[in-house]
Amino acid sequence: MNKIITIFLCVLFTAQINAFACDRTFSVASHDAFWPPYVIGMSNVFKGTEVRHGRIDLGWAGSYTEKRAKYAHYTVSYRTEVMRLYENKNNTHVVKSLADIFDQGLTIGANFGSYYGEEFEQYKTTHKKQIEYTSATSKRFEMLNKQRIDFAIEDELVGAYFAKENSNIKLVTNIEYVNKDDIYLMFSKKTVSINELKIINKHIKNNEAALKAIFE
Repeated sequence: MNKIITIFLCVLFTAQINAFACDRTFSVASHDAFWPPYVIGMSNVFKGTEVRHGRIDLGWAGSYTEKRAKYAHYTVSYRTEVMRLYENKNNTHVVKSLADIFDQGLTIGANFGSYYGEEFEQYKTTHKKQIEYTSATSKRFEMLNKQRIDFAIEDELVGAYFAKENSNIKLVTNIEYVNKDDIYLMFSKKTVSINELKIINKHIKNNEAALKAIFE
């Protein structure tokens, strides 16, 4: 996570001005300053659906893992994340699974610290030389555009943005998705209490329809 900003939170969602009065400051962590449509960083100002609607504190857009749960409170899920594969249309490959990719010695660009499902976790150990890690989504797609990697894994909405911006990038349609997970907010167990978590969970549940509209 390379961008830390501090926000005084007076509401959980901007759509409900009086929804959640608070008297404390939270630190917001973003793993990427440019992750459209979720985070868009311009001139030190952060915009996008994740930041604008108050999903705050140490971490957002988090998949559940037992390792993370040791130090973080998880809220109820606020959206579903679908991770897809993208390739360069000028260098396509015949693959129908992750196994095909790794068996053929091809390379995949991935994000540091992201979770892409149990199958990919195994390949991180058995085929680690075939995975190129970067902390910036734009860097992965730049590498894909220049054919320095064979594939990139990305959230389907983010991938659609980069594919629209660059005609060389295309979605891999032979593989439905790499991973599909419920996504949560993660709050530090050291700084956020269970009671505060309950309040936030309540407002996430009360805004289910609005959240669905934002992310779908």
